[in-house]
Amino acid sequence: MSDHSDLRYTLPSPVDAELALSLERAHRETRVLDLLVGVWALLLAKCCLLQAAILYWSIPISGLFYIWALSLSLGVFATFHYLRAYRTELKIIPTNRRTGSALLFGIFLTLTGSAHAVFALELATPSALAALACSLGGIHACVQGAMRRRPEPLLGALIWWIAAWQCLRQPVDFALVCVGLALIFGQALPSFALVRAANRYRA
Repeated sequence: MSDHSDLRYTLPSPVDAELALSLERAHRETRVLDLLVGVWALLLAKCCLLQAAILYWSIPISGLFYIWALSLSLGVFATFHYLRAYRTELKIIPTNRRTGSALLFGIFLTLTGSAHAVFALELATPSALAALACSLGGIHACVQGAMRRRPEPLLGALIWWIAAWQCLRQPVDFALVCVGLALIFGQALPSFALVRAANRYRA
């Protein structure tokens, strides 16, 4: 009888168990999404650096098809299956991730309109578009650092803004190099650092 009483008092309460489960799910979601952001940043960095090499050395291949279209299509395919594997964990996205996703969507629309203004209407230069992209990347990183209270995204924001300033001073091929390096050091590495910090917190 006393054994059953001791077991009853050692079991966690339903409220504590639900809280622990919610915290574990939030950390898992954060690691999954941060890892995804880091991998996409590396993918886009690769595209920018290879496109810069095509422009600099005048390589007679279509970067739009062989670099961007193929890489992005494979990235979308892999992302779909990656998120599908975590569909049960990602049913409830934390508020800070929803805010970050909304901000990313706004940045995407802004860059799409700016690209139309650059390439279709010729209202600005490609280097100016690269500088705008880096500036918006810095804003996103700064917001993420403020919401999550982590220094890694804030350092990434500084790198993004330095790259934006450099883009304005360079031709389009070197501007693409600046964007690629900003994606690596301003987005990918901070994202992987956040994943590592989350793993240490869990341990």
